[in-house]
Amino acid sequence: MNTSSLLRIPRSRRMDPVALDVLRQVDKTLQELSVEYFVVGAIARDLLLAGVFGLMTGRATGDVDLGIVVDGWPQFEAIKSRLVGTGVFSRDEKRAQRLHHRPNPKGASYPLDLIPFGGVERHPNEIAWPPDGSEIMNVAGFGEAISSAIRVEVEPGFVVRVASMPGLAIMKILAWADRGAADRRDATDLATILQLYADAENEDRIFGTDVQVLEHTNYDFHLAGARLLGVDAARIAAPATRRQILALLDDPARMERLTLDVSRELRATEDPVARAGEVLVEFHSGFQES
Repeated sequence: MNTSSLLRIPRSRRMDPVALDVLRQVDKTLQELSVEYFVVGAIARDLLLAGVFGLMTGRATGDVDLGIVVDGWPQFEAIKSRLVGTGVFSRDEKRAQRLHHRPNPKGASYPLDLIPFGGVERHPNEIAWPPDGSEIMNVAGFGEAISSAIRVEVEPGFVVRVASMPGLAIMKILAWADRGAADRRDATDLATILQLYADAENEDRIFGTDVQVLEHTNYDFHLAGARLLGVDAARIAAPATRRQILALLDDPARMERLTLDVSRELRATEDPVARAGEVLVEFHSGFQES
């Protein structure tokens, strides 16, 4: 996928209006503050796979996740205060990263998660959430993902940067490593990306310039897509991120758990566990060999 090109979501597949309003409000504020950001998480998956390419992604997301580049915690707090000051967002008293969009007529609010990276990292690729620093988050892959982010016109005249699918795959694998025991959603999202990467306008590559991925997978189109995803993820991964991912994929115990979690999204296949193992092996091979 050419990350320098502009992708468009057609009017027939417009994104959720509340999520769109969240993005518009945040974009306006962060542009005023000259803060760089990009769309991550399940909403990035849906904007690309469902919105741009018209593919079925399964469960719909109910929040907006953004990665934001900050120089320190004071700037992060100032950004949240500025957003709350618009009157559109309120704070979450339990989660430092979360704000809530104004309630809808039914009284429900739409969550906005802001994930800071850059100057807040106490060690490379690691942040410790205030106030006491006891909650640790791995932000490996965020730097690579924002560098390879794709410009997407989500509605006419409004363009946001969205994590590419290789960038999302990296972040989802590392997020699963952090919290997979308690939350399998990252494995679910990873499974969707692995399964649909071939269909996301990668046919010309699989049958042309990168035909070797098809040959390696005995001409299984979707396995070839998983292998190609591994190749593309390796091309953007920094050395430290690459080491983290390979350490996970080379660990039989963790790969067994990841396979089981990914298989839950592949229940429509004849043997979900076997298929999950196949797509992960191909991703691993592509990532390792690239």
